[in-house]
Amino acid sequence: MPSTPEEKKKVLTRVRRIRGQIDALERSLEGDAECRAILQQIAAVRGAANGLMAEVLESHIRETF
Repeated sequence: MPSTPEEKKKVLTRVRRIRGQIDALERSLEGDAECRAILQQIAAVRGAANGLMAEVLESHIRETF
């Protein structure tokens, strides 16, 4: 877990961005958007989640070692 206020702010910003992407994805699904657009949104969410995981892992490694 990020220990400094700056790291925590960066992680929370990423989480909020992912939440926004998920909300947009939900609206697209409810609105019968094209499959291509939905898949693109899913890929964006996955990329954002991977970035979040990498940032948290990097923070953990820095704190531990």
